[in-house]
Amino acid sequence: MNENLLGKARELGEMIAATAEYQTMRNLEEDASKDPEISDLFAQYADLRDQLRMMELDGEEEGEAYDELSRKADEVEEQVNAKDKMKSVNQARSAFNLLMDGINRTLQTALTGEEEYDYESACGSGGCEGCQGCSVR
Repeated sequence: MNENLLGKARELGEMIAATAEYQTMRNLEEDASKDPEISDLFAQYADLRDQLRMMELDGEEEGEAYDELSRKADEVEEQVNAKDKMKSVNQARSAFNLLMDGINRTLQTALTGEEEYDYESACGSGGCEGCQGCSVR
């Protein structure tokens, strides 16, 4: 494989890791993971998902027991997502995903030769900075 290309990929990875979007997301994820209540809910959710997978492997994904377990998993997931720390994590993940989508679109543009989208003028003078998502990216 082309060492120069791999070097550029590493450099891009390091640049992405240094972005505010990535750093904010990682810091908020770390903070949320230290919250005992959130950790407990994650453990409950993981256990329920494991039980559901086992039922699926056993061909038991249809029926009242499976549906009840699925409802419980959904409830626990809602409890996790209702926590303020997780709301912040999810917002940070959305911002990071927008950044990554822009990077992927730029790479795709370079590969296909298509005209690059002008993100700076997409939302007026502010561009996409601080955007909550308009589906342009």
